[in-house]
Amino acid sequence: MFSKKLIFTGLLSLLWMSSQLFAQQPSLQLKESKRVITLDDEGSKTNRIEMKSVFTPAGTKKVGTLWTISGTKDKDWTYTKGDEKSDIIEVEFKKVGNYSVSLSVTYSKSKKLKNGEVEEEEFDISEDRDNFITVTNNLDELTQIHADSNFVKLVKRASDYVVKPKYAGDPTPYIFLAKGFYGMYVKDLKDPAIQDPFDEAVTATATAIEKDENGIFRMPIHQMWLNNFQSELLDNGIIYRLEDEDGYPVLYTNTNKEKLTEVTVEMLDAAEQYSTITKNPMSIKFVEAAIRFQNKDAKTANLIWKTEIPNLMKLTDLENFTDADKDALRTGVILSAQQMIKRDGNTANARAMLKHVSKWFEYDKDFIAFYEKKYNSFETE
Repeated sequence: MFSKKLIFTGLLSLLWMSSQLFAQQPSLQLKESKRVITLDDEGSKTNRIEMKSVFTPAGTKKVGTLWTISGTKDKDWTYTKGDEKSDIIEVEFKKVGNYSVSLSVTYSKSKKLKNGEVEEEEFDISEDRDNFITVTNNLDELTQIHADSNFVKLVKRASDYVVKPKYAGDPTPYIFLAKGFYGMYVKDLKDPAIQDPFDEAVTATATAIEKDENGIFRMPIHQMWLNNFQSELLDNGIIYRLEDEDGYPVLYTNTNKEKLTEVTVEMLDAAEQYSTITKNPMSIKFVEAAIRFQNKDAKTANLIWKTEIPNLMKLTDLENFTDADKDALRTGVILSAQQMIKRDGNTANARAMLKHVSKWFEYDKDFIAFYEKKYNSFETE
């Protein structure tokens, strides 16, 4: 009869062998110097991207490397360093569009046969990235029209660009289209063909964000404009409709049911619009959940919290959030915490959420007012 000690030792050995086999699996990484290119003159080094194949053999032997890039070689792009079989390549792009990249490495492992001979088995490992590289254009004409504040003309010229096949996958013409509409709204410019330039700006921005696979909106000139646009919608649609209590925001209340309904609908519409013009819709979802819960739509509010709170708790930084996104998140967390306490009858869920975000808003006056006056008061509940 085997002793328990022997069985336990055997299990440990089996687990160790399994972990070693797992650890020896080869891996592949695709590393790139950048993912967005603004086309300059042909032959310019700014049109180039370096990509590397980083293969960890883990006891195997690399046989070969193969790169595949969408589009037509020597027409849409060309190799300026290496070729499709190199571990390090440099590619110069010549045409606007989104490009998919596939990297495949073939490797071999030794297998010992029953007769004592050794046979080499080959395997493949790959990294496939759809729309991995975005190539855009400065669109100097539209840039100049925007600089001249000729917003009606900008709308018309940008509209011409968005229908050109060359720019089918490029968000840039839609960004300028949105800038034109927004400029018309700010300057109160009229055109019989454009009924609501603000709504049109939202629609154009939403399209641009949907097409922005690799971060054109992170370019400073576009990011600054997007933040201003988001702030306009957030402030006018939501922030200015909130009330103040001890220095922190609370949801609007009114004994006049018609007025309360009107404001609630307007705030929800603003939240919905905001969610389409951000890369971080989570930020506004907490605002929406709080509004819906107060408006007796607990089912929708709870569904939002069930989805977004785990996402929030996994969030480690706000690096890709605009300032407007941060404002929306801070406001949403404060408003949601208030409603969650009402729902739960205790502070456990609100406490965990507030503690997680406190590192980002520790110097914000609204958050400090709520966190210190409310959070600390129920810290031990």
